[in-house]
Amino acid sequence: MKNNIKKIENIAKDVYKKLGSGHQEVVYDKAMQVGLRLAKIRYDSQKVVELIYKDHYVGEGFPDLIIFFGKTKIVVELKAVGAKLGVSEEQQIKNYMKLLKIKDGLLINFQQPKKEGKSEIEIKEIV
Repeated sequence: MKNNIKKIENIAKDVYKKLGSGHQEVVYDKAMQVGLRLAKIRYDSQKVVELIYKDHYVGEGFPDLIIFFGKTKIVVELKAVGAKLGVSEEQQIKNYMKLLKIKDGLLINFQQPKKEGKSEIEIKEIV
């Protein structure tokens, strides 16, 4: 599993290195998809996840990426915010993981420019 996580992290770091900060999340999402395709890694993008309450549909969610390594799946949620990732971002990916019955997730923040210095990529493994 660690090797698979590392592959995704390396693609994300390469995307950030090449594109830099200051782009909308959708740009990083598309670039991640290009990186995954070039690495021949299977994935789904923006898969609809239905939210059900007492057998009634009440809404839906859209995890950015679900990446497949054989039978192993990893949920990847992308962000492009200036601040560090917090509880709400972690809860969002945990909800997707629970609904999809996937044990592993990656939360990736392509940080936006900051006044006080250099921005960097932030990657959190969620289990």
